[in-house]
Amino acid sequence: MSRQTEPSRRIAQSRRFVLRNAALFTVLQCTSLLCTAATASSQENLADGIAITNVTVIDGSGAPPIKDATVLVEAGRIAAVGPADTLSIPSAMQRIDGEGRVLVPGFVDTHAHLSVGPVVLEMADGKPTVSMKVLADGPERTLLALLAHGITTIRDPGGSTEQLVAVRDAIERGDLLGPRAVVAGRVIDQSDLEGLVDQATTPDEVRLAVRLQVEAGVDLIKLYATLTPELLAAGIDEAHLHGRQAIAHLHETTWSEAATLGLDGIVHIIPGSSEMLPADVRETYAAKPGTLGFPHWFSWVDLDSETVKQTIRKLALERVYLDPTLVVFEHAFFGDSTRFTTATEGLELAHPALVDNWKRLFSFNIGWNEADFDVARRSWPKVLRLTRQLWEAGVLLSAGTDANNPWTVPGPSFHRELQLLVQAGIPSAQVLRIGTRNGAEVAGLLDDVGTIEKGKRADLILLDGDPVADIRATSSIVWVMKEGIRYRPSELLERLR
Repeated sequence: MSRQTEPSRRIAQSRRFVLRNAALFTVLQCTSLLCTAATASSQENLADGIAITNVTVIDGSGAPPIKDATVLVEAGRIAAVGPADTLSIPSAMQRIDGEGRVLVPGFVDTHAHLSVGPVVLEMADGKPTVSMKVLADGPERTLLALLAHGITTIRDPGGSTEQLVAVRDAIERGDLLGPRAVVAGRVIDQSDLEGLVDQATTPDEVRLAVRLQVEAGVDLIKLYATLTPELLAAGIDEAHLHGRQAIAHLHETTWSEAATLGLDGIVHIIPGSSEMLPADVRETYAAKPGTLGFPHWFSWVDLDSETVKQTIRKLALERVYLDPTLVVFEHAFFGDSTRFTTATEGLELAHPALVDNWKRLFSFNIGWNEADFDVARRSWPKVLRLTRQLWEAGVLLSAGTDANNPWTVPGPSFHRELQLLVQAGIPSAQVLRIGTRNGAEVAGLLDDVGTIEKGKRADLILLDGDPVADIRATSSIVWVMKEGIRYRPSELLERLR
């Protein structure tokens, strides 16, 4: 079969599989942990509403906190919010005393993978082949861990098209408990990784891949690293024709080129392209295999160069958003330390099959030696500095983690991402905005979630600390509320044991 028709055949088969087996995938996801999605740790009186009193509200917009505030919730939405002396509480409402604590919007992880499974290396006809296994029970563990850590909305930027569409729909129906999800399908790329990639090597193949994913029900399109500007342009145009955002992990195409082509968003702080590096190191950089280029790119880049400055200005001008996913790169750059591998916080929350895979085979620093890790440690401040430069220039940043990739545990990794954004030099109040309001905008849901204001869904978190004073307080969660129903983190996590 020709190179041009084989990807089309495979994508068409995937579409037929979705249509014929949607019910089966829903059943596979509704296993022992999550079929009781409607059961909350405390049943609220949703009919008469809820009044949350005696709280300091940080609404996620960047506005000053509202002290001694009250929030009224009716039918799962925020009916009113303001100082206590300005609101009247209906007598039938159930009252929840916040005991002087801090109330913030539900968090939004804009790079949380539900459908990433173990990477498998096999030999076929004497050649190595790489594939990704789909875990039937993978999403349910991730959903519980995320919700327990205050994440009420996620964007999943790539995985099994069939599984992700089925899981998203099951959440919306109330069959699964977890954050609401905005999902892409398999990434579209010239490379071929079974289980994760819809391979496309011509503009027509890229367009076909986009159309079939749209028909399968995805919310957005994820384009990938080896796409040239011509192929990327086809993907962006086709996605927009069908009313979908197009996001990308870039390498062969520069950030500036992608912005000119109309890309909506970029994932990862690693630009990848040699075009932003000094000319005398481009060939050396291009010769670095695999992920070895990550730390060396930062070691060689001049962040004060006009090329970098023009690129950042271009992203801001074209309103191209970016989620840096600093936490996954921290695990890679410092991966010679157990603190960022086997001693990772909350490792027991990750799927056991993934943890085993990370220990035995798959990491983002395969082949790195002591000298490479030394380069990585020394270049890390430039990773943080580029993040700050993007924010200072007005590029819309969101908080994403790349959860379920090596050592990046769903839930705890989000709070570490917020801490790293503060370490980059972004004020904590603005980091909180990045992790709530900005995430909702990136996910296309800002009219519905992301801030504490009248009319929006009652996605709220009660914290036993002030995240503006210390961003680490985002993890001091007393309870999580999604659409007016509260959940205790400990009770959610108990279901994983």
